[in-house]
Amino acid sequence: MVIEQNMVNRGDKMVDEIKEAFSKAEKIGVIGSPSSTGGLTIDVLGTAVNKKLVGSLCFFNYTQDNKDHCALGQITEIKMRNVWTEDPTMRGLIRQKGKVDPITERQDTHTATMNISAVFSVGKEISQSMLGTVPSTGTLVKLVNDNILSHLLLNYKDELFYLGKIYGTENIKMPMWFKHFDRPQNGKFGVGEAYHLGIFGKTGSGKSVLAKMIIIAYSRHPKMSIFVLDPQGEFAKEFSPESKMGKFLKTNLKRKIKILTLSNLVFDFDHELFKDLLIASKFFDRLSIFYEPHIPRFIDKFLTILEGRGTLNKEIKPWEYYKQEAFERIWSQIPTDNFLKDVIGSPEARERIKNKWNEIDSSRKEEMYKLWKGITNLFRYRGQNSIRLSEIFDKTLEEGSLVVIDLSAEDRPEELIWNDEIQYIAIQQFLYGLKAHAELLYKSGGNLNSLVVIDEAHRLAPRDEPSFEVVKRIKYLLGDAVRTTRKYGLGWMFISQTLSSLDKEILNQLRVYIFGFGLGWGTELKALKELIGGAESAIRLYQLFRDPQSSIGKKEFPFMARGPISPLSFSDIPLFFTALEYPDEFLKVNFGVKNES
Repeated sequence: MVIEQNMVNRGDKMVDEIKEAFSKAEKIGVIGSPSSTGGLTIDVLGTAVNKKLVGSLCFFNYTQDNKDHCALGQITEIKMRNVWTEDPTMRGLIRQKGKVDPITERQDTHTATMNISAVFSVGKEISQSMLGTVPSTGTLVKLVNDNILSHLLLNYKDELFYLGKIYGTENIKMPMWFKHFDRPQNGKFGVGEAYHLGIFGKTGSGKSVLAKMIIIAYSRHPKMSIFVLDPQGEFAKEFSPESKMGKFLKTNLKRKIKILTLSNLVFDFDHELFKDLLIASKFFDRLSIFYEPHIPRFIDKFLTILEGRGTLNKEIKPWEYYKQEAFERIWSQIPTDNFLKDVIGSPEARERIKNKWNEIDSSRKEEMYKLWKGITNLFRYRGQNSIRLSEIFDKTLEEGSLVVIDLSAEDRPEELIWNDEIQYIAIQQFLYGLKAHAELLYKSGGNLNSLVVIDEAHRLAPRDEPSFEVVKRIKYLLGDAVRTTRKYGLGWMFISQTLSSLDKEILNQLRVYIFGFGLGWGTELKALKELIGGAESAIRLYQLFRDPQSSIGKKEFPFMARGPISPLSFSDIPLFFTALEYPDEFLKVNFGVKNES
């Protein structure tokens, strides 16, 4: 009984504190007409007409089912109207005199559009609710502050994380949460399955920085693993163990950071891959072999020779193909009649190939070996840190791991050939291995509890038909993954400069969308409207975003977010925020880390 009474007393005290916080909040308007549960009209008070209200998070209290409720939402648009100045006679007078007292200014009415994103039932326990009725006109609307949010979200404070401040405010943080994909622990943190995220915006909109913040947000969960496919090398630099953020993750969040580069990545050998790589290197072009059906026969014959089939020659293993011995073995056979008869049916074509081969002098031969070596080095092990692409997920998947796969050419060994097509092939191998491992673990009853981050996603899954065959396969793999891996506990985060050129199937499967500057016009706007639906006022607010790169002084990076990213968005209404300064303000707000400088 004593325990129960203490709980009641604590509940009464909390209710009193919340009511006090509500009463002290700043008034900005009252609910007006017409209003509906889909959107409210707010008559702005005269004392607030000069305030910057667009984007502001507001609230009002009302009674529903005999219980106190608090509804929150952002103001997406302000309209001013003066019916007197719309009269033709008055318009003519204003034209002559300009300001006309007491008609102009004093008779102006300002109305705001407010979309409700979250509703709380406020009692001894604060619980999620819904806007099931429209409060009466005259109901006070007030500005939300940190004190109100801290009281409403007191039970969830350990789960909250902050990427930014509420759009249009200077110091009110937007509460968010990034839960891991395993089952909840003590009723908190986990969602039990994965969901997929997308971050979109033009170059310079801050999407990469926001992605880094989200990666750190998920890094708080010690049992969650994170993999980053990094085609530009940006994330490898940011999270390297020697960097400021790398040291923070390792020391403060106990993350096991692994940066994999071209120095320790090894391709899995197979017939089709060998063919793709040699074609990508232009090896056959140098021999004037342009007829596509001939190339697979050349590859078959190369492998027959290298494996020593039908001869006394010792087999050469794929990871030894880079050696001069392997190249000489196939090079010496190319111009022979026995070789050419097996791969080319036309005598004229065989003669042309033989003549081309005879024209190649020692320096040209060295160039051909360099091409051969540059490709076959991809199958070569370079020490203990070497790891096959298909085994990355299997061998690095452990609690607390952050694995960045740097596929940029910055750390490329000199003897390695690397271009966009070969990079795509590497990504394909990783995805094949990842999907196979995920399916195997799921069948054994496991949950991967992992997130895969893909930068430059529009290159890997374009909406139009890809020009490279390997990109077609990657697009299919990713499209299949976003449909099937959610139940495995494997989530995906796609980062892209564009909406209109990213595969539509992937877009439709995302659960959280974050939009930075640059998608408000043309084909991008059309794609944005398809995802946001009928939220026209939200679209208009998004179009007011300033280009961060044209800012005078301090740059600000605004974003619109939709999905289960915040406890203030129960109803899937878009939320607007301005990103925290990274890394100093971000670390201070979320981890209490002070700027050392």
